[in-house]
Amino acid sequence: MLAGLEEVPVKIHPISREEDPEGFLNLLVESNSQRIKNVTELLHESVIKLDPKTAHDQIVNDRIEKQKRNREKLSVIDPVSSGQRYKLSKAKMPMVHAINRILDAQEEYWPLSARQVHYRLLGPNAPLKHASKPNSRYVNDLKSYRAVTDVLTRGRLEGLIPWEAFDDETRPIDLNEAFNSPAEFFRQELKNFLTGYWRNRQQSQPNHIEIVIEKLTVRTILSQVSSEYTLPVTTSRGMGTTVPKKKLVDRFRRSQKRKLTFLVVSDLDPAGDTIAEDLMKSFKRDYGIMNIEAFKVALTIEQVRQFNLQPSMEAKEKSPGYKAFIERYGIADAYELEAMEPSDLIDLLRSAINNVMDIDQYNQELASEESDSARIVAIQQKARQFFNQ
Repeated sequence: MLAGLEEVPVKIHPISREEDPEGFLNLLVESNSQRIKNVTELLHESVIKLDPKTAHDQIVNDRIEKQKRNREKLSVIDPVSSGQRYKLSKAKMPMVHAINRILDAQEEYWPLSARQVHYRLLGPNAPLKHASKPNSRYVNDLKSYRAVTDVLTRGRLEGLIPWEAFDDETRPIDLNEAFNSPAEFFRQELKNFLTGYWRNRQQSQPNHIEIVIEKLTVRTILSQVSSEYTLPVTTSRGMGTTVPKKKLVDRFRRSQKRKLTFLVVSDLDPAGDTIAEDLMKSFKRDYGIMNIEAFKVALTIEQVRQFNLQPSMEAKEKSPGYKAFIERYGIADAYELEAMEPSDLIDLLRSAINNVMDIDQYNQELASEESDSARIVAIQQKARQFFNQ
């Protein structure tokens, strides 16, 4: 129209987008090379022009070259010998059987730690460390503890002790898992759609409650209780670093509650005894939070006597507060959380939570969670019906 022409020449190419989509797109790019295009259009045209196989070969070659360059920077490990680990003898079987009896009895609290097994082995029914040595009865000392850790290692490698009964949370593993295809990702997302709902059962409580645990070895056990009440848990030996303290302070301030309540679960030793005191002093001095209360859930001297607990193998005389600890309790022995039965530890924490919490408000949150669940399940069913059409 701008040129004042009524007829214009037209070239018709014998090609169809439906029959030859790749050829059609290539011809389309060719025929529009004179146009001024934006970055997105240019990128799209570049993708069309590239041969997928050639591009993939280039990516693979680049990957191989990068791996070669990275490997050149590494030091190769070449062991002098293959090493040798002796299998458990028949003389070690009494310990293996005793350990498995403990694991069977404590299965609901898996994973356990070697230290928890150690304390369960003690007592009148303690096994022999070596069946042919009558004087090798398992006792509360370092030699026996090393014997049980050795049996646990070799027993798991030989299939005599279940791997899943133990874990080591002090050495976390990041798997960085990925999906094999979009379809696999979609299936997992739909399967997990709107699952795992927990109502904040603490939102109507007048005080902000925090659980502080000294050891990772009992965290798995006590998480059964903390998750039930939706209470935050901090695990940090001695609360010595500022990061967990700052995060705890932030949670308290976001809650806008009137008081901060600590429930402390720690060993009965100089270090464990100072955790609650350190929290009180630190939050008042460093963060200006004055309305605080702290309670020792476990271990206490009364619990040691009530449950007839065995002392720790290693009393740390050089620990800060050691003299004050002796003056306070009249004992030099230290006691570990692992010495207590998991069920007793759970009962103590649950009882302490109920004592510091408004039970009526908590029960109202439970009732609200039921109505929340009905709404979530209804939406979940509708969504799955839609995606399955």
